[in-house]
Amino acid sequence: MTQRAKASDVRCRQLDELFSTFAEQSNWSGNILILEEGNAFYQNSIGMANLETAEKLSPDSVFELASVSKAFTAMGIMILQEQGKLNYTDKVDKFFPDFPYANITVENLLVHTSGLPDYMELFSQYWDKTKIATNQDIIDQLIKYRPDVLFSPGERYEYSNTGYALLASIIERVADTRFADFLQQQIFQPLDMQHTRVYNRRHSPESIQQYAYGYVSAAQSKAFVLPDESSLHDFVIYLDGIQGDGAVSSTLDDLRKWDRALYTEELVKKETLERAFSAVQLVGNSMSDYGFGWRLREDQVTGKVVHHGGSWPGYRSWLRRYVQTDKTIIYLTNVEQEREWTEKALEAIENIVFERPYIIP
Repeated sequence: MTQRAKASDVRCRQLDELFSTFAEQSNWSGNILILEEGNAFYQNSIGMANLETAEKLSPDSVFELASVSKAFTAMGIMILQEQGKLNYTDKVDKFFPDFPYANITVENLLVHTSGLPDYMELFSQYWDKTKIATNQDIIDQLIKYRPDVLFSPGERYEYSNTGYALLASIIERVADTRFADFLQQQIFQPLDMQHTRVYNRRHSPESIQQYAYGYVSAAQSKAFVLPDESSLHDFVIYLDGIQGDGAVSSTLDDLRKWDRALYTEELVKKETLERAFSAVQLVGNSMSDYGFGWRLREDQVTGKVVHHGGSWPGYRSWLRRYVQTDKTIIYLTNVEQEREWTEKALEAIENIVFERPYIIP
């Protein structure tokens, strides 16, 4: 047995122990795939896809990605920019008549420096909760209520779901097609991502085989329920028609194909990708570690990491790409976990992958 095979055996044993502990102690339910140079060196599925039918998770289970979807939205914009159909410097009010905010650019939306207010707060305040909102409703609400911006464009970074929903609407205006169809034609089909789609389960239900339903803790008991049945999470219903900031569903293997494509020029040129994976200079010369749909970080052991997490009631997802060592962690869960716990769990997984001491959270 080679040294390398021995090392991977030790790491696989450690990962098995880690996930079985998660399952016992924290009701962990999900799918995990770890790649080295594009090959699966560890894969596991633990828990249930559907509590009602007792269907177990499998490697082919389809998960809601939440904000991991943002990278696909950003890629849509990058494709249109390469096609000469828009520029990153285009002002947002060019695409939406009566848009009440001047001088916000497409790039401001991509890198979360627009200063736009959060649409979820707006809808919580003004929206008729018996209706399911769509992206057009966000634009209409911004025009109608004109909430103040949080800061001037480019002044600072503040994560903005509003910005990414607007990017999806810009894609629709420029490409003259539905956002879901654009991603299908320009990204999912070319990469043979057969089980990936923009999916709004309550707004436009479909029958999807091996769909992993996301569960939250019931307020009164330790049971798990769909967020639809929890008054705390009623927004999952009335915000279900929104796309761009979330709403892509996918599988482990499709995300592996996506990861591989980002090392190539299959979708866009190398220079375009380099810009997407670069930090952004803010007004006043400070830097923000967010590219186009990706968070960025760098350290001596892992090198450059291009990553993003996603969180929506019932789901936590992470895609971490260690681009200098060509390792990738694809982490999809469908039972509610605290964000802090998830970050500690990922830290333990990362430490095992890089053969460092680790702590089981």
